[in-house]
Amino acid sequence: MRKLFALLGMLVLVLPVLFGATKAANVTDLHWVTRNDAPIPFVRMVFSLSSPVHATASISASGTSTTLVLKNATLTGIPTSIVMDDGIAKSATLSQSGSDTVVKIETPKAIDVEDLKVFTLKKDTVNNKPYRMVVDIQKKGVAPRENYYGKKPVAPVADKAPAKEPPKAEVKPTAKAAEKPTAKPATPKSNPPAKTESKPAPKQQITLPTVPEKPIPQVVNYRATGGISGKTIVLDPGHGGSDPGAIGPTGLQEKQVTLPIAEYLKSILEAKGAKVILTRTTDVDVYGPHASGVDELQARVNVANGNQADAFISIHINSFSNPNVGGIATYYFDGSEQSKKLASSVQGQIADHSGFNGDRGIQPGNLYVLRHSFMPSILVELGFISNPKEEGHLKESSTRQAFANELAKGLELYFGG
Repeated sequence: MRKLFALLGMLVLVLPVLFGATKAANVTDLHWVTRNDAPIPFVRMVFSLSSPVHATASISASGTSTTLVLKNATLTGIPTSIVMDDGIAKSATLSQSGSDTVVKIETPKAIDVEDLKVFTLKKDTVNNKPYRMVVDIQKKGVAPRENYYGKKPVAPVADKAPAKEPPKAEVKPTAKAAEKPTAKPATPKSNPPAKTESKPAPKQQITLPTVPEKPIPQVVNYRATGGISGKTIVLDPGHGGSDPGAIGPTGLQEKQVTLPIAEYLKSILEAKGAKVILTRTTDVDVYGPHASGVDELQARVNVANGNQADAFISIHINSFSNPNVGGIATYYFDGSEQSKKLASSVQGQIADHSGFNGDRGIQPGNLYVLRHSFMPSILVELGFISNPKEEGHLKESSTRQAFANELAKGLELYFGG
């Protein structure tokens, strides 16, 4: 018989510390999303609450039905049945049982304790977010990927980008193709002939976040030489808001590390004369709470493209099922020689950071934010939060500042400063 996954003991202890004594709550909303950008894909359900609640959860003997009970909570006009993801969590039904709300989640395959996570989020008055309870269900029978990206897509030879690029500027394709992402593998970046009737828009600051319903078609005449002073650099602190990112053995969240590093790096680069824009400056989602993966990632790309950036740096921390795996890596989208050059310059500075398990090199990665940005762009993985030793270092302010200094040196080297 499968284990009983009892959250009562955990949540009763945690919630009073965070919120104080609980009272009768209303369940005011329910959102769900499939996250395919994690080492193991998962479905996330988020319950909005008028006040904090205690909860218990259990998995049936068959493993295909999970029951979540929200104690002293009343349904208030939200759907009582939702259809979700056939491959992970098929459906959920909500019902009132006395003073409690009961949620039954059906999964296509039997799950176990390690496939189910439940955690709470405090009320956020700054960003107008209520109390929330989050339920994550991992896809069963899938081996975890070492990183978030998968392999480089195979493309016909005719679609590959030319081996040689202009030395100072590269005209990128318009954003039209990014308006409706499809499941087809994306081809590498290329340099199509510039349209005579289209002129690059002048560089200007755009109020953040820049999230139009459809990205404005444009080209970016980025600059790759002449020193770092005067360059526009967009920094993307990974995750944030409703998405904590990877979580370490002691509970450190990826989003809690990426933002401070970006803030330190912003200060350093501005002191060198660069104009620096962050995709987020607080613990928020860039597009909006619980957005789809595509919407959230495109919102970050929009900030870089819309601000005519000369470089785009996405900052992340890696995670893996084996806690002994560690090290530092930098990803670029294959087909952009300038992005590869940027990756090499940065990785050369961060690779041998003390206390981390060495240099994992630069690697081509089929990441959405790199595939859809119109300027040299990279994603850095500054260690593994799943590695206890590296997680310990990532908690330290000195480590975050040191990474920021190393990233700045790499950018300065790339721009020829």
